[in-house]
Amino acid sequence: MFKVIHPGIMTTVQDLGRPGYSSIGIPISGAADPFSLKVGNLLVGNHPGEAGLEVLLYGLQLVALKKMVISVTGADLGPMLNKEKIPMWSSMEIERGDLISFPFIKTSSLKGCRAYLTVAGGVDVPVILGSKSTCLPGNFGGFNGRALKKGDQIAFGDSLLSLGELKNRRLSEMKWPHLDDPWEIRVVLGPHDHLFTEESIEMFFNQAWRLSYKASRFGVRYIGPKFNFKPRPFHQVKRDPKGDPSNIPSQGVPLGAIEIAGGEEPIAIGVDGPSSTGYAMIATIVSADVWKIGQSKPDDLTFFKQVGIEEAYQVLIDSEARIIREDILRGV
Repeated sequence: MFKVIHPGIMTTVQDLGRPGYSSIGIPISGAADPFSLKVGNLLVGNHPGEAGLEVLLYGLQLVALKKMVISVTGADLGPMLNKEKIPMWSSMEIERGDLISFPFIKTSSLKGCRAYLTVAGGVDVPVILGSKSTCLPGNFGGFNGRALKKGDQIAFGDSLLSLGELKNRRLSEMKWPHLDDPWEIRVVLGPHDHLFTEESIEMFFNQAWRLSYKASRFGVRYIGPKFNFKPRPFHQVKRDPKGDPSNIPSQGVPLGAIEIAGGEEPIAIGVDGPSSTGYAMIATIVSADVWKIGQSKPDDLTFFKQVGIEEAYQVLIDSEARIIREDILRGV
């Protein structure tokens, strides 16, 4: 069990989310960087989809109320155990009374912005609609439907293995994800690329897009040139002569869709994003790269790279193959 001394900027309970409810307006939620959460869980002997704590940037302070085995994965936010640096992508045993903290670090010096703290046994919170994840837009799930606050006590389940069997596991540094700026994010064109001029599509792939400070689990905005649209069909002009060409009839929006609101800014939809939109979507991020918007921070640069459907499937297969339980046990 942990007691929260300081909650940090935002710390939430997340697992791999609750897919399947978009039709009733419920986002998938879950970890913004699922790879890091999965590996963190395997390091401490949990099932890959067990719930952990998603830590944004700095400020979190927790005191351990019992002996346990933990790991910290994702972005290296400088986590400390008492006065010693916690090794990333490794499991370690901590004692009752130990203090885990994420001290202030200049954001400009960081690679990535979210870390994952997993504990043997997983976070013990109710399962709602098949998930323990915090749905911040809906105020449910996780720990009372909200980010952690000072004084909260976080309970954990029973470890699947003895603590002695879990100590000193690690993931080889060769398999750590690259969190370097500029980011390269692979996308599949569509579903509305036909509404944009060829020049705008070419610009989309050639431009270095700077991440705006308007970034959250809901989605992230990118700063760059304005987009241009092809002439609207006659029936649309007749119905609404001054209408915005980026407006479309409301329809479902997939995780990772990149919509162009008013032709001004690309907005990539994140794990807490809406289930429908009324803006044209120029492209959709491949599933294996959605985590990159979760780890991007303001002022980071991003290049979008076009891939086909078959390559997108293969990228996903390859990314899943990186998580091999035996490799973690051997530390390779």
